[in-house]
Amino acid sequence: MKISIRTFIILFVSALGLGILAFEFDWLTKLLVVATLLGGIGYLALKFDYQQQRVQELNHLRAGYEQLDQQAKLIVRTDLELHRTQEELDHKLASLFALHELGRQLRVNLQPEEIYGQLNAQLISGFGFSRALVGVCRAPEELRWQSLVGIEEPAAEQVRRHLLDRGALRELLSRPDPKTIRLGAAAPADQPLLELLSARTVVVAGVSPQAGPQGLLVLIREGAGAAEGRGDEELIAVLATQLAIAVENSALYEEAWGARRELEQKVHERTQELASANEQLIRLNKSKSDFVSAVSHELRTPLAAIKGYASLLRSGQFGELAKPQAERLAKIEKHTDLLTQLINNLLDIARIESGRVTMESRPIEAEELMATVVEMIKPQVDAKRIALKTRLDGVRQLVGDPTHLPRVFMNLLSNAVKYTPEGGSIAVHLERAGGQVIASVQDSGCGISPEELPKLFQEFYRSGNPINEQVRGTGLGLALAKRIVEAHHGRITVTSHVGKGTTFTFTLPASPVEQAPA
Repeated sequence: MKISIRTFIILFVSALGLGILAFEFDWLTKLLVVATLLGGIGYLALKFDYQQQRVQELNHLRAGYEQLDQQAKLIVRTDLELHRTQEELDHKLASLFALHELGRQLRVNLQPEEIYGQLNAQLISGFGFSRALVGVCRAPEELRWQSLVGIEEPAAEQVRRHLLDRGALRELLSRPDPKTIRLGAAAPADQPLLELLSARTVVVAGVSPQAGPQGLLVLIREGAGAAEGRGDEELIAVLATQLAIAVENSALYEEAWGARRELEQKVHERTQELASANEQLIRLNKSKSDFVSAVSHELRTPLAAIKGYASLLRSGQFGELAKPQAERLAKIEKHTDLLTQLINNLLDIARIESGRVTMESRPIEAEELMATVVEMIKPQVDAKRIALKTRLDGVRQLVGDPTHLPRVFMNLLSNAVKYTPEGGSIAVHLERAGGQVIASVQDSGCGISPEELPKLFQEFYRSGNPINEQVRGTGLGLALAKRIVEAHHGRITVTSHVGKGTTFTFTLPASPVEQAPA
């Protein structure tokens, strides 16, 4: 059983007081003794309580001090960790800025090898490295340094030979991830690289674009820890990917540019060839037109003589003719007229093509022109009982040559009558659209196949329709109509549906224009 000091003192003083009271003293003395003892006991109790309180305070202070010491140690550790974290964040931030700056520089159109040269000292420092070697590899066994940062050429040459002699270059180019080599943890094969560079930590990475030359990065950091080494590998992997994309884009752009230059050269050569061929065709066409014109002139004279003699014979001035003789002479005159018409058409086409015919540009009364054309074609229309309708839609005037423009309508209407069966219909329509007058001739004839439409305006071309075997023609009417329309600064087109009919449409200026050769 444990007894506290305070209890022991009280018991001791009480026993002492009882012992004194056992002696025979007068009551006053005994009272004084008891009072003295009680006062001593009280003083001792108070002093003991004060000491106990001091001990408790000291214990509290010691506990508080120990707690503060633990908190201080925790603060110091936290501060160190925050400092390391801040350093890592600053390093990553600087690296991101360096990557951004590199990306900005790579947006300029550079040749593939020039891209590797963009890694200068400022960017290398931004990535957290002090020195660097950046190489270009046109082949797995070829290495040429494109950029040297903090490394002299003799040392760089030794590193190049080391990588080529040991076959390390091919291995580095085939690796998908960067490789970190640290002093004290390097493989025996990698130790010479640290010695050649006098470095404690080296990060090497290959750049392998899909197009363009490959590259090699050798980056040196002085005294990097394991954590920094892992961060370096991630950073260099991003850097290598960015360089690979830039090199690939540059190579593809260079290839496209080369193909474009080659294509432009070929186009230029072909253009010159076509220009030369076109000049030759123009000369040949002029020669053809001159020949046709000369031949036509030469043919018109004997044809006129043939027609004149045939007319004289038919007139009976040289004696009466038998009926068979008169019929033969009539056929001679008919075929002579057809041949004369053919020659006249050839002459007109040749003159228009050669520019010897100038189309007038003056107003022509539309109603009067259409009445003249309808009157000329009416016998043919009536013979086949074809319904011919004209609609002017407020068009009062046409602008063109009063001699040649009616021939366009006549040729188109003659064709429509030839290929429209009895009881069919033909419609002529004029309308104004902007600064032009649009004229169309539509029939309900046999139509033309799509394969033959592009050939209709060629000279002497006649479609393979069986009706053509029964219809006489030279194949010059549409060619002549096209030349006349184009000489009026217009354009002629055709649409057709087999068995439903054909529509020819051409445009004319709505107001007079300056006279120009065809």
